[in-house]
Amino acid sequence: MVNFRQFVLGCTIFAYFCSMPVSLLEHIISQSFVSVKEIEAVAPSEDLQEYIDSFYVFPCCNLADTLAYNDGTPMLAFLPMAEDRVELEYNNVISSFNSGWFSTRSFARMSIRLSGQVPYLLIVRFKPASFYRLSGLNARYFNTRPFWNLKSVLGGADALLKDMQQCTGAGEKIQLIETYLRGVISTEGNSNKLLDEAIHYIRLHKGMLSIDELKSHLGVNYKWLERNFSEAMGMTPKLYSSLQRFINAYTAFLVQKDLSGITAESGYSDTNHFIKDFKKYTGETPMQYLRTCKIG
Repeated sequence: MVNFRQFVLGCTIFAYFCSMPVSLLEHIISQSFVSVKEIEAVAPSEDLQEYIDSFYVFPCCNLADTLAYNDGTPMLAFLPMAEDRVELEYNNVISSFNSGWFSTRSFARMSIRLSGQVPYLLIVRFKPASFYRLSGLNARYFNTRPFWNLKSVLGGADALLKDMQQCTGAGEKIQLIETYLRGVISTEGNSNKLLDEAIHYIRLHKGMLSIDELKSHLGVNYKWLERNFSEAMGMTPKLYSSLQRFINAYTAFLVQKDLSGITAESGYSDTNHFIKDFKKYTGETPMQYLRTCKIG
């Protein structure tokens, strides 16, 4: 594995997307890892590729009071040591977790604080609906709040985390996680190809499509789409699309800094709508955010 050093992108206060740094999400979206040596993406073993998008090892020294966001993708974040602690805040309530956390989707403004010098995060980013097929967990239940402790979603988490503490690097930890996941795959979770295509189509269009366009592409009626999507994802297709749209609009805005242009390109009805979303998730208007982060 790599030797880690802090990766800085413009703002000294990092923004977290998918409960991960926005700089990492930008490279996930653009698939530009070749030029970013500090970030390591590790493909899952072939037998787990139906469930896992990728593992990510991201350097994160001195991250404090940092914005958090999740685009509707279930993810696990592991801290290197058992004594490492993270504080996650939502709606003025602070929850403290040791070893790591689980995240499903974003609500309003959230923040994250890592205590002390944490050298890196090991992130497991799942394929959206596949996580619940793998685990047999209730998607609706786990979408009622943004953060969960690892024991809530990982049966036998104590044993897994104890074994991970004996590892010398992230590579060994990934092997342990894969072994654990193979042991908990639900035999009752059958793949739904139409649902997988719905998720793929929304992401392909960056959330910029109507539900009518989506159900027409799939050849299904609204009732089928709403019921199956909500059961598998814990949220409606409209909400998932809006999370995807904001991710892409936010990322593009930080590069282009053109409020009107991004509003039009991202399918927002008007600039006020984008500003409202931006303030909902960051606590600031787009221009205030640029000034705070000293971008541009």
